Amino acid sequence: MKAKKFLCAERIQRFMMAFMLLIVLGLLATAHMTAGLALLAFIAIMLTIHGAFDFCPSTVFLTKMFGSCYCECKDEE
Repeated sequence: MKAKKFLCAERIQRFMMAFMLLIVLGLLATAHMTAGLALLAFIAIMLTIHGAFDFCPSTVFLTKMFGSCYCECKDEE
């Protein structure tokens, strides 16, 4: 069984999403309502696109840089 890589596209994308949600939480807590709600709307739109069409631009970009967590490619061994 092959061990998973720590730095792979899907995992980094999840960390980025968690970081963005923490930024939204911080903006809303410090009364920057407009910026926080705009960022939250952007996250919701991107998640809707990802759910509806199975396409996430950040994952596509990160896969080119770090490779996929699920790829069983011979060139990544």
